[in-house]
This record gives sequence, C-alpha cells and structure tokens, in this order.
Amino acid sequence: MQWRPLALTFCDVDFDRGSRAHGRGVAPAPPEGWVIGRAGLVHAEWSGAELRVTGQELIEGPRPASRLINALHGKQLVIGHGILTADFRAAAMVTDVPDSLLKRTVDTLAFAHRIRDKRYPTGCGLDALAKANLRDPRAKPAQPSSAPGLRPGGGMHGMSSERGDNDPREDALTVARLWQTMVTTRALSWGAGSPSWTHYHGDTRPGTPAGAAALADENIAELIGQQRQIEAVEWRQRVRFEGRVMRPTTTDSVAAMLALHSAKDLPVPQQVRELADALQEAGEIPPDRLDSEDLLTAVQCLGPRQNIDVRERILNGKKLTKLLRENLAIYLWEVTHPEWMKMFWETRKLARTTAIGELRLSHLKLEQRKIRGRVLNVFD
Repeated sequence: MQWRPLALTFCDVDFDRGSRAHGRGVAPAPPEGWVIGRAGLVHAEWSGAELRVTGQELIEGPRPASRLINALHGKQLVIGHGILTADFRAAAMVTDVPDSLLKRTVDTLAFAHRIRDKRYPTGCGLDALAKANLRDPRAKPAQPSSAPGLRPGGGMHGMSSERGDNDPREDALTVARLWQTMVTTRALSWGAGSPSWTHYHGDTRPGTPAGAAALADENIAELIGQQRQIEAVEWRQRVRFEGRVMRPTTTDSVAAMLALHSAKDLPVPQQVRELADALQEAGEIPPDRLDSEDLLTAVQCLGPRQNIDVRERILNGKKLTKLLRENLAIYLWEVTHPEWMKMFWETRKLARTTAIGELRLSHLKLEQRKIRGRVLNVFD
C-alpha cells in the first residue's frame, strides 16, 4: 500500500510570563496563569520514510494566542512538546481552543511521560529527550522564566519576562527531529535531569538514570495521528476537574479553578474594558480598540488568586476592588506598550555587563515609577 504524505505542523511557544511570574515566596503559577508571548511553527510533510520541511512561521506581536490557534487551523497533524500540558492551557484563558484542533494534536511531552510510566516527568523535558534520542543538544538554550516587571510594588515584588533572542522555530525543529526519530526507530529514550519546565509539580530529587522503551504499533499510530492521544481526548475534562493533563502527576485545585473560568466560559470582560476606557481617555494607553483577548491578557498578568477573583467577578457582573483595579491598570499599560517593555528588558540585560547599560536602566526605572504614578492617579 502506497503511503499518502502526511501534513504536519510542529510548534513551540515562548511565554512572556511563566511559572515563576508572581514574586518570591509565592506558589508557582499553573499554565492557566501564564502569558503567551510568541510561537514558532515548522510545517512539514512525512512520506513514511522521510520528513521534509515545507515552511516556517513566527507568530509574534499583538494577540499571539488567538493568532497561534488560527495558524493551526486546517487538517494537518499538530505536534508540540508541552502543547497540551502548557501551551493550550495558557491560550484557553484568553481565546477559544476548538475541539477540532485537539483532535489533531500530539503532545510529545505527555506521550514520553506516559511511556516512561513514572509519577514525575523527570527526564522527559525537551533537553533530556534531545540528548538521549538525537545525541545532539537543543539549538535553543533554556531561558530564565521571569524577571522584575512594571507592576504595583515594582522591583523584586513583580515578575515579568526576560525572554532570550532565540527563535522558537529552533525548538519546533528539535521537536520535529525528535518525532521523526521516534517514528523511524520505534523507540524512545529518556535521560536523567530535573522535571520538565512544562509541569511545575515535579520531583526535586536528583535525576534518575536514563532508560529506553520500544514503541508498540499503537504508539506509532498515535504519533502519526491514526489514533488520538488520550491526553487530547480527555484534555478539557482533565484540566477543568484535575488541573493537570499528565497522570499520575499531582492534581492542582488552583489550575482547575482557573480552567473553569477560561475565555470561552466568560462574558465580555466589561469591568476590565471600563478600566481600559478610563486609561485611554486619560491618554495613558493608545486609543486603539482593545478586544477581549487584550483585556484578558492583562488579567493573566495577575497572580493566580487575583486572576480567579477577577474572572469570577466578570462572570457574576461584580465590581472590582481597588487593589484589582490598580493592578490591572498597570498591566493594561504593559500590554499596550510592548515596545517600551522590550526596551526595558533589553536594557536590563545590558546593565549586567556594561556601565552605560546600568545608567540607562536607572533612568528607565525612574520613568517606570513615574508611569506607575500616572496610571494609578487616573483612578484616584
């Protein structure tokens, strides 16, 4: 029987705010509290013997979550490392993730963790799998997940992104190579190491020895889309009632509660829109019309508990407290001034190695405090 070419899209997502996004001494945020920054896509065809890359795509700029979901529209198989366990969970908080997409999705992290059959995802991160299966480290090094940001309190009490300059398409290519290796060798090896960053409840003990497993016919069928991945089939149920995708990892009640207040579950966030309208009238944010994704992205910048509080108030039509209004006002400013924020992070990195960078950063921090004061004065 002649093999019909299989269309695939490999995906990697970078986050502007990740698991350590909300300050020291605070419990890590689940993926439902993360903020998508950009995504890299690699389009390819599988002949049954060879994987051929047909194109690449970088998604960045405004509304990256919905643009990512729209870019994955079609009939192709979508493959990502952590795409079900993290990426779609974050996206669902600001835009809809359709069932038609879930039916075509394979998460190599969830797949590797289930094949390994351990409680924790140790050794199943992309770094570990690339070293164990490709004998070649990832092209894109891991980046710090957080840094001080422009939020009430500033400094060490606020956390935001410090994403590197590496292109997420590099990791998407690594996922493509990993997928091809698993399909052609019909085997999966995992390595020692700390738990994957895509799951925040992991084993903190030293890494376990590397191992390997042969892949059965049903495993290969899953990887090539002939059989749906169980984590995709049960995705909504697992995140909404367990706060997890990979079993038997620890359940998370905060994640589950956030998942019950996804973008699809909420009406238009009118309370947040009123804040944005006031800031626009005062000239603090651009006059461009903000849609629900923009407004909910600002909500995502809050800590998990405040995120839940705001979403429950949106759902029930209740007013926001003064603290929530002030915090959201700061984050609305951040969301609508990406150029300033980018300059801030670039200068912060430069300040680590040069005196001129340190001087520029001190000026930006002064400007940061003035911006915060102006924004908060709008609501006095």
